[in-house]
Amino acid sequence: MSIGRFIGGTVLAGALLFTRVAFGGDESISEEAHKHFKAGVNLLQDPDGARYEDAYREFETAYAASLSPKILGNIGYCALKLERDGESISAYTRYLHEVQDIDPVEAAQIARDVATLRAGLVRVVLTVDATGATAVDKRLPVRGESITNVYGPANGRIEIGLRPGHHVIVLRAGGETIDSWEFDAKPGTTLSRTFTRKQAVEPPRRSSSSWLPWAVTTVGGAALATGGVLGIITLGKVNNIGNHCPNNQCPPAYSLQPAQEDARRFIRLTDTFLIGGGVVAATGLGLVFWSGGSETPSPSATQAITTRPGLNCSASGCAVTMSGQF
Repeated sequence: MSIGRFIGGTVLAGALLFTRVAFGGDESISEEAHKHFKAGVNLLQDPDGARYEDAYREFETAYAASLSPKILGNIGYCALKLERDGESISAYTRYLHEVQDIDPVEAAQIARDVATLRAGLVRVVLTVDATGATAVDKRLPVRGESITNVYGPANGRIEIGLRPGHHVIVLRAGGETIDSWEFDAKPGTTLSRTFTRKQAVEPPRRSSSSWLPWAVTTVGGAALATGGVLGIITLGKVNNIGNHCPNNQCPPAYSLQPAQEDARRFIRLTDTFLIGGGVVAATGLGLVFWSGGSETPSPSATQAITTRPGLNCSASGCAVTMSGQF
């Protein structure tokens, strides 16, 4: 662009003059502003090539410390070189309006080039529900290296003016990348995009919602099955007592009391396994349903939970009972 060719020497000469005359003659300009302005000029005159990004920051700091409108010309020039076209237009426009002693040739050239920038400017509005958001814009030219600029931080809304071309914008907030946007920007267009935080996908809780509930249920089912086997053995022992004592009459040689104790011991074991297994199985099923499981235990397991044998004995004989709910 012609503005790059024309303003390059003009800004440097004006910067040196401003440093020597304007700052020197104005005691209201702080030493801090002097320091940063001179640093910006030195960066533009770096023997290895102008360091526009560093100079841009120095001029911005100098302006914040002095509010002298003459620095706006330097800011506009650096912003132009960095392809921060929206900021270049703003700085140059204020420079033309607020500085009264601009060289007429320079003012006319800047006015023409600002008009050219305005015609091609791409206005981009970014909206995000986050505080302190920053937008990292990278323009990918057909030739040469990509141009990267960072805008923000801002709260909720970022408005930037870009140069036409292929862009990739990455929005960040709170130290994380929220989203990215890749697009081709045509001259004079206005684009907008609303960014939303990507919800993190919570990994499945395997320890509590996968194998553990079913492991607990399996243990409970095994206890119930053991209780069922013990119940069958208990019935056999009770029937054996009944066979030796028909009509509740036991022969003198038959040891009734030891047989009754043995049967009662098995009844207690059966009760322990059935009741304990029922509690454990119910706990496991509760964990399954709480964690979103859909499988259910077999009908035999639930039936066994409420099945209990009973033994009633007297001096004359024994009787066994079984009860359950199906």
